[in-house]
Amino acid sequence: MVKLGKEIKGRVKKETEHKRVIVKILNQEKTMEELEKEQAILKMKRETLKKKQVEEEKMAHFNRMKILTHWRRIMRVAKTEQLKKDIQVYQQNHDREVDAKDAILQMLDRDLEEADEQYQMALRNHKIRIDQLIDIQNSRLTGLHEEFERDLNILKSEFEQERGDINKGHEMEKRELEDMISTIEEEENAKLAKLKKDFVELRQETKNGKDEELEGMKHELIKKIDLLDQDFEIQFSNYVSETDNKSNDYTEKLRTNDKDFEELTEITRETARLKEIIMNWTLKKQQNSKECSDRNNKLMKEKVQILKHYHELKRKMTLFREDESRRLTNLTKNSKACMDTLKGYQKLAERILTTAELCRKLETEREKVLPFYESDSDTLEEEGKVGSIEGVHKDVYNEFKQLDQFYKRYNKVLLDKIAIEKQKGSLDKENMFFKSLLKQYLDGVSVNNDVMNASNPLLVVNNKVNLNRPPVQKLDENSSNPHIMELNMEITNINKHKG
Repeated sequence: MVKLGKEIKGRVKKETEHKRVIVKILNQEKTMEELEKEQAILKMKRETLKKKQVEEEKMAHFNRMKILTHWRRIMRVAKTEQLKKDIQVYQQNHDREVDAKDAILQMLDRDLEEADEQYQMALRNHKIRIDQLIDIQNSRLTGLHEEFERDLNILKSEFEQERGDINKGHEMEKRELEDMISTIEEEENAKLAKLKKDFVELRQETKNGKDEELEGMKHELIKKIDLLDQDFEIQFSNYVSETDNKSNDYTEKLRTNDKDFEELTEITRETARLKEIIMNWTLKKQQNSKECSDRNNKLMKEKVQILKHYHELKRKMTLFREDESRRLTNLTKNSKACMDTLKGYQKLAERILTTAELCRKLETEREKVLPFYESDSDTLEEEGKVGSIEGVHKDVYNEFKQLDQFYKRYNKVLLDKIAIEKQKGSLDKENMFFKSLLKQYLDGVSVNNDVMNASNPLLVVNNKVNLNRPPVQKLDENSSNPHIMELNMEITNINKHKG
């Protein structure tokens, strides 16, 4: 809109800015509409392109499947022809191997017949040797039994002889002791008779002395009595003369005195006699007690010595009997243990011979002719060096060489076993490979879900065929049963086969 007239300051600027804002807003609205239209157009184009892309992908997938199906047919035919050729080659190789194995079997059959004849001959010789060994063993056992019986009879005769000697010695000692006892009794009886005789003589002498002393005392007493009587008579006369009254009393008392004196004299005599008897019997008792005590002590000592000697002899006899019984028991046990051990050795030898006969059937012709390989030069040189070492006894070292033949046979069997296991493993791998090829061939000529889902064996990528070959198995280092081979023996066998 065109404005006329002059613009007023301040007002004109405000209106201009307002117009500018309006113009700007209008431009922005116009721009937003255009943008929305463009976005709608782009969205329609994008959906159209997506539809075309989906259709193109469907067509491409369909064409790819057609191409893949046609390619599979071509590759299946080519692979079938290739597998047929391989199978024909494997069949020819298998036929050649079968023919070779048949020839080997025929040769082995002939060898087996010859080996059977040799085995029968060896068996007859072996039976003859076994019979000879049995006869030798029976004669040896008979000799041992006779020797045992002879030793037993000698021991019995020695035992009876020693027993008779001991009994004779015992009887002689018994008779000596009886003679000693009788001699001692006679000596004691003689001593007792002598003591009795001495006692009687001493008693008689003592009695005679006492009688003489008694007679002397009587005479002195009579003299004194006579003197006293005279004195008494004198005094009596004096007394009678003096006292008549007391005469009767005196006479009475005198009679009483005489009577008492006689009684006192009798009692004194009896007392003296009894004292003498008591003294004699006391002395006799002491003498007899002392003699009997000494005799009893001597007899007791002799009895103790005799009992001690008797117990010592009895103990020695018991120990001797126990020792002989123990020796006889040990001899019996040892003989029985020897018989059992010999029977065990016989059974072990029979089992070894039976096992050897069974193993003989499995031996080859080479093993029958040359059962043990020869030691190489290195082994012989090593044995010479060991024999020259100072401090090593040849007998002790050769003691361990007794099992060399056994170790040779064992190592040979172990090597054959390892070789058979190795050949079996290679044949198992080959069989697994053939099974895998056959499975791939069957999967290639058949169509099922498993085959379709699995990888395609007929598809060649970068000139490589996707074959499922069996994986190579690695030997476990931590295996608990590793194969152990003897290098010297293996080298010797290889050199023999090459020769």
